[in-house]
Formats: sequence, C-alpha cells, structure tokens
Amino acid sequence: MKRILPTITPIHYTSKTLANGEHPIMLRVCYNGKRAYKSIGISCKTSEWSKDKHRVKGSRANTLNPIVTRELNKANEYVLSLEGQEDYSASSIVKHLSKPAPTQVTIFSLFEERISFFRNEKHSYNNAVGYRTLLNRVKKYNNGIDLGLFEITTEWVSQFEEYLRCHYVDNSIRRFFDCFRAILNYAKQKGYIKENPFSNFVFSKKLNTQTKKRALSLDEITNLMRYYYLRYGLVGIEDNNVYGEHDLKQYWVNQKFKPKGANKLTPIKSEQFSLALFLTSYLFQGLALVDLANLKIKDLQLIDVVDMDLYQKDVAEHGIDYAEKHKRKVIHFDISIYRTKTHHHTRIVVECRNLIPYLNPFGTYFEDYSDLEDVDKEQYLFPIFDHNNDTAEVKYTRMTYMNYMVNVNLKRIAERLQMPPFTFYAARHSYASQLYHANVPIGLIAQNMGRNPNDIQTYLKDFDINSIVEANNKSLIVGRPLFKEIAKKEEDKKNEEIRKRFKEQGDLEGLERFESYLRWRERN
Repeated sequence: MKRILPTITPIHYTSKTLANGEHPIMLRVCYNGKRAYKSIGISCKTSEWSKDKHRVKGSRANTLNPIVTRELNKANEYVLSLEGQEDYSASSIVKHLSKPAPTQVTIFSLFEERISFFRNEKHSYNNAVGYRTLLNRVKKYNNGIDLGLFEITTEWVSQFEEYLRCHYVDNSIRRFFDCFRAILNYAKQKGYIKENPFSNFVFSKKLNTQTKKRALSLDEITNLMRYYYLRYGLVGIEDNNVYGEHDLKQYWVNQKFKPKGANKLTPIKSEQFSLALFLTSYLFQGLALVDLANLKIKDLQLIDVVDMDLYQKDVAEHGIDYAEKHKRKVIHFDISIYRTKTHHHTRIVVECRNLIPYLNPFGTYFEDYSDLEDVDKEQYLFPIFDHNNDTAEVKYTRMTYMNYMVNVNLKRIAERLQMPPFTFYAARHSYASQLYHANVPIGLIAQNMGRNPNDIQTYLKDFDINSIVEANNKSLIVGRPLFKEIAKKEEDKKNEEIRKRFKEQGDLEGLERFESYLRWRERN
C-alpha cells in the first residue's frame, strides 16, 4: 500500500488577529488526521485573501505571494526528503520548518522607509529625492513588480547595470549605484539581509565619471559684465536698445513655487536675475548656487581693507610714515559660511563697489548693514528662498526650478554674445582657473572655495584678508579698467539727470549743494 504524504496548504489564519487588524498567513500541515500550523511571518486583511487560490489578491499580491510561494516550496522540498522515513508527524514537520520567519521587508518598502526617514526625520529632502529617483528606476526596470530582499543578488545587480547603461550616462549610473549600495548596507545593518550583493559586484566596464568643465576666460567674464552694465546699468535699469529685446519672463511665475495668491517675490526679469547670480558667484569666489540661495543679509559684514598696492607704492616712493598717513581703505564685504556640499568653511572677501550692480536690483544693498533691524537681517540676500516658508522640501523645489531657469537664461545670453554655451557652474570653475593661472597658491584657492586643502595639496596656515583680496583682484585684472570706465559713464549719466531735475525745479541752492558733494567725493 502506497503511503500518503503530508499535505501543506497556505491558509489565512482568521482565528488570530494581529495588532494591525490583519490575520497571519500560515502553512497548514496535515498528516495522519493531525494538523499543525507554521507562521511564515506575513499577514493580510480578509478582503486581500483568496480562499480558492490560497494566495493574496489585490495591490499587495506582488509583494506577499512570492514569500508564500517560497515558503511553500521549501516546506514541500522538506516533505519529499522524508520519503522512506516513518518517524515524523505534522508537528515534527512544523518544528523543523519553524526557523526565524523571513522578513516582510521588500525592496520597495525598504526604499519607502528610507525616503520617509530622510524627509521627516533628517529633513534632508535632497537625499529623499535621490532615493525616490532610484526607486522609480527599479520599478521601471522590474515592470512595477516588487522584490524580496533575498531576490537582489549580485547577478540581479549586474543585469540592472546593463539596463542602466542603455538609458543613462556613466555619472548617473554611478549615483544610482552609490545610492543602491547605501540602502543595502542599511538593510544588512538592520539584519534584513546577511550579505550586501554589492560586496562581490564589479562593473562590467569602467565608468567614465569625469564631467566636461569649461572655465570662461577673463575676456569672456569681462564681456558678460560689460553686457550687464550696458543692459541694466548700475542701478538695474534696463535698456532694451542694447543687444536687442529679450525674454520678458518674470522671476516667480509658477504658482507651484509660492503660496497661491501671493505676490511675486520680485518683479525682476529672469535674464537679469540669472546673470546677476552668475556674476555674484564669480565675485563670491565661485560660491555654488545653493550657497548663494542660503545667504542671509546678516551674513554680510562690512570691513575696511587697506589698498596694499597704493600702500606699497607710497612706502617705496615716500617712506613708511607717509604711507601710514595716506593709506587708503576700501570697503569690503566679509562673509563667513560653511558650504552645503562639503561643510568646509569659506571666507569671502569682496570689494563692495564691485558687487553693488548685482545687489541693487534686489534691494539688498545698504550703506550700513549694522543699522538694519534684526528681522530685516534674517531676510535672504537673493529672493530664491522665502523666509516664511523655507522647509527642506520647498527649498529643494525652488532650487530645482532655479537651476533650470538660470541655465536656460545663461545659454540665451551666450548665444546673444556669440559665446560657447556655459552653465552656472562655470562661474566656480572660472574663478579657480583664473587664480591658478595667476600663480595664486593652491592652498589659498582651496580655502577661498570652501574645499579641503588637504584634498588638493597640503598647506600650512590660513591666509590673511590681504592675501584673499589680492587673489580676488587677480581674478578681475582684465576687467577692472573697463568696469571703471563703464561705471563712470553710468554715474555721469545719472548725475546729469539729477542736475537737470534741480534746474527744472529752479532749485539753484540744491544744485550747488549737489555740485559741492561731487567735488568732495572726487577729492576723497
């Protein structure tokens, strides 16, 4: 007589209700009229269970059914191995199979867990978006079918690499895999998996992650500054007779980037806004766009810096006593920040008069910042972020828009000036390049740009303000005479308009006071 083997069936164990209101899914083992039950570590609602098919149905079917199938196959394989044996029962089978239950964590749920962590606990919206982007790529590759963590093997990772190589450049692939490796390291730390499949993974071929970077020459930087001066003037007054018409698109135009019904943060036009940011970045020692966005008015401190060129000339020609008595001090901004990307300290020292044209349109240049109220000092220098609504998510959304808008406008300007196209990052690369070719020490360049000098070359100590100023002056060595010439023409034009206004009003006394002021200013 042929012996009857035990039968194993997945069931929805409704006799037990879990804290989440669901019932566990179990394997029912039947043998010799006896029953025993083995939990497989997952659960579902009654409405999600198909009694006929003994499987989960609905939205979670693709997530839970692979676990059911895996555990059932494992149990059946064990039962088949018992062929020829007689000393077993339903309970002994369950006892053998009752090893630690498999985790209910899948690759999709693991991603969602980390996305929630970065968004809600760490308030790191950039990281959350990075994980979300990778999750979408995994879903697209796997046709929306979820995977158990045990299914993410080295072979699967290799196949995923092949898919990415058909759709993305090497830099994107590198970012995806760095993110994937991190999330599976987390899974290993939590005990969800024993080994990270990336431990034995090797790219099929070397990734070329070098990006093409183009530094603008001093002539090109000068050309951009000339364009800004002539087009918008020292006070941001647009002149459409110069270089022709341009895009009249306002800055904040999309309701998604500001509260519904709110006024525009500024009426400034997107082209002027974009170029002002680019040139400010160059003057601010190559400061990244996100760091410019985070600058607040309180971060700007006014300091007097001795004109060392004049001082040394006077020492050589007239002696130190004369030089000390006649030394000229120039007002500079002194800004101390930590870069968002590297968290390295950056000290920015820039001559105020060079920056005025790029701050005036935003109403953020003041003669004396110390006189401002504390509430005013908390305002952002550039109206990229909103002081009243600056959550990490809102900031990320605004920065995404800003990167797009700025680079589109810079491309248009390049076409208008018959220059090769460039992006915002060119400001940072150009600043570093100009200083390097002017024989500025590598350590000083690194410090000025908020980089770790040890990553470039070893240096001994911090550089003083005069060294920073001297370096920054070298970055403008070609343009400075031209800027002065343009500035003088603009100022003369403005002064003539003031004279005309006094004459029209018949205010001869006011006119004389104004002329006296101009003479005093020229002397000093």
